[in-house]
Amino acid sequence: MKKALFATLVLVSAQVMATEAHLHAGAWSQHFSDEQRNETHDLIAVEVDSYMAGYFENSYSEDALFAAKRWSWQYGNFEAGIAVGAVYGYRSCTKGTADRSRRLCPLVYPSLTYTKYVIQPSVLVLGNAVAVSIRADLSSLFGDES
Repeated sequence: MKKALFATLVLVSAQVMATEAHLHAGAWSQHFSDEQRNETHDLIAVEVDSYMAGYFENSYSEDALFAAKRWSWQYGNFEAGIAVGAVYGYRSCTKGTADRSRRLCPLVYPSLTYTKYVIQPSVLVLGNAVAVSIRADLSSLFGDES
């Protein structure tokens, strides 16, 4: 399933002639809590003109899907951003009692990305964790730079 999703996302991204397109792949986090958490997230997501959707393995080692709108501001080779959307796959949206069912939860996170090259490292702040991820600038790879 994950490989099929990845292949589909890459093919769709390569064919999109959008103003901006990015592929987000991989995420590694550090949690600031006493509990053991998954810190390798197998993120795969596509962002087109600031709208993004994707899959990741959450901190509880369960599958999660998300969709978000991202706003960003460029400062030299750095891009600061904030994403707002929803994530499905958590059993509780905040700390507290969780039941066995999964739910749709709000998603808000700031990010900082180094944008000088096609492969761009990003730092994200998500709840009680800081994550590092990689994104590829598909516009530079597949788009017209004239």
